[in-house]
Amino acid sequence: MEELKIGIIGFDTSHVPAFTRLLNDANDPFHVQGGRVVAGFPSFSPDLPSSSSRVEEYKKEMAEKWNIKIVSSIKELLKCVDAVLLESVDGRRHLKEAAPVLAAKKPLFIDKPLAASFKEAKKIIALAAKNNTPVFSSSSLRFDHNISAARQDAELGNIVGCDAFSPASQDPTNPGLFWYGVHGAEILYTFMGAGCKKLFSKKTEGADFVTGEWEDGRIGTLRGTRKGMHSYGARVFGEKKIVQVMYSTEIPIYAQLLKQIIPFFKTGRPPVSNEETLEIMQFMQAAILSEKKGKEVLLSEVK
Repeated sequence: MEELKIGIIGFDTSHVPAFTRLLNDANDPFHVQGGRVVAGFPSFSPDLPSSSSRVEEYKKEMAEKWNIKIVSSIKELLKCVDAVLLESVDGRRHLKEAAPVLAAKKPLFIDKPLAASFKEAKKIIALAAKNNTPVFSSSSLRFDHNISAARQDAELGNIVGCDAFSPASQDPTNPGLFWYGVHGAEILYTFMGAGCKKLFSKKTEGADFVTGEWEDGRIGTLRGTRKGMHSYGARVFGEKKIVQVMYSTEIPIYAQLLKQIIPFFKTGRPPVSNEETLEIMQFMQAAILSEKKGKEVLLSEVK
């Protein structure tokens, strides 16, 4: 099948050169076939230091090392690509930057988080449906080699619970778990699936701890860390055994994610349903509400 021409929006995250290397360098040991980054729109957020401080470095690398065409607008980008990776690190920009892509009916991957709020996440999915354009959003941790292997382990039997963990550094522009704790939320949902009914969230200086109850009575927890040792993983409780899984440091998680994105671009079928992705956004928004109220909240309270 002909190689896809891929465009990137947002040059303010390390994912941009990492994805480009994995797609464009056939000599990379973890090269992912099927698409090539050909152009990019280097947008960034002036009021977010972790965004504005990195854009020039990545812009230079993309142009000089990878010979990527740098364009001045999303409109110009869409003229020369088949599909789009929306990599903007700031979830606040995702709705505005996704809208023209979806209107142009170009398959779109939106890097984590789908948006910086549940309300805007719903609008993105509604726009995708209105334009009949496929959209997919996920953290790379969902497709990590070790996490995927544990999820597919038949010896677990049915999963009856999960305690997930990840770093959860914060930024006021993308509140609560939306900034970085989304990785842990994705890991939790990888094992538990959709169907969380209610949750209670406790926040301290060093951590977030969220306890969720699913409709079928199962309990899942998320620990987002800001102090001490940081890593990604979960303890998974199955009917037949319990496993502790840590993410792989040997097989790049970005390569594992791209192996899902390229088939999605070609088929229009996301490997994670939009309904589940939206529930993850609702879960994180409900955690903010629970912290504010100091009590358990229903996910249905978040509109």
